[in-house]
Amino acid sequence: MFMPDRLTVRALLAFRAAHGRCWKAKLLFLWSTGREVEEADGDCPRQRRNQAGPAWLSQLSPYRWRAIGRLAEPGDRQTALRFLDRAREFHEGARLGAAVALAPALHLLAISSELGLEAYFMSRGWSHDEVARDIRHDLLVAFDEARRLGLPSPGRVLVDLLASLGPAYAAHRIDALVVDGYVCDFAATLRAMARSSMPWRPD
Repeated sequence: MFMPDRLTVRALLAFRAAHGRCWKAKLLFLWSTGREVEEADGDCPRQRRNQAGPAWLSQLSPYRWRAIGRLAEPGDRQTALRFLDRAREFHEGARLGAAVALAPALHLLAISSELGLEAYFMSRGWSHDEVARDIRHDLLVAFDEARRLGLPSPGRVLVDLLASLGPAYAAHRIDALVVDGYVCDFAATLRAMARSSMPWRPD
């Protein structure tokens, strides 16, 4: 689904505040008549109409709108950059540790993924406290929320990894996961992570 940038979100919030509960109908009317340019920041909603199409408005559920609304906030860029640095360090630790034992390497990779996702949130309007309260250590919740915020898919290899690793990481059962027979092509996983946007760089 299309995800607007921070400038567009602020313009939409201002439009909603000005037009109340029927703001979507009002915006659709303006779009259909070409009169949105008469509004404050009118060029901005027009650009979004051309990029996403008017059907985008009908898909804005209250939950998705709350997620989008966060983009108007400044977030915590400095903490995001620190988390991103730590994510890279844990990623390198996982690479080095893979030759020693799979379970510890997977744990380091899970930490890298968590920190990278949290950095992504904080670069998109979340505060550090909100991340700690709403996401905690659940990689699947974090990944789903990141996708709603516009994160591109990191590819099948990493999606499959998160599906297996996420629940075990949240329950402190990575050792048990490996004992139960979990295996993966760790080298391929690291290559996929290096090619993707994980760990993710804030804008």
